[in-house]
Amino acid sequence: MRGDEKFVAAIFDELFKKNIEQYKESLSKPVNNDGDPYAKARNALAKLGDDERSDVFNFFRVIVADSASVVFGTLDGVHFPDGINGDFLVTCDGEEIQGDLLDIFIEKAQSENGYR
Repeated sequence: MRGDEKFVAAIFDELFKKNIEQYKESLSKPVNNDGDPYAKARNALAKLGDDERSDVFNFFRVIVADSASVVFGTLDGVHFPDGINGDFLVTCDGEEIQGDLLDIFIEKAQSENGYR
């Protein structure tokens, strides 16, 4: 596996296999009166049926994929957020890895149902 593929795979796994699962677990706990953002979201989700809750969790995947796409596209030089005009040089272990990060990420997200 090339360096850019390893980089994208590691980020993908962190976002979709760890973070999303942590959100689902935390937001599926019993309702309580805490005031933190997780408790507020958990209480709101508790008002939905199972299918609707699943739809919301699946939408989280879209949000994460879109957010990661902005970062990868910016590093690749194909997306230009306001205020960022420079070029990036992204290396890992001395190997330049940017240029195809966004394409690799989108392909992985599509093949692993990142966009449900």
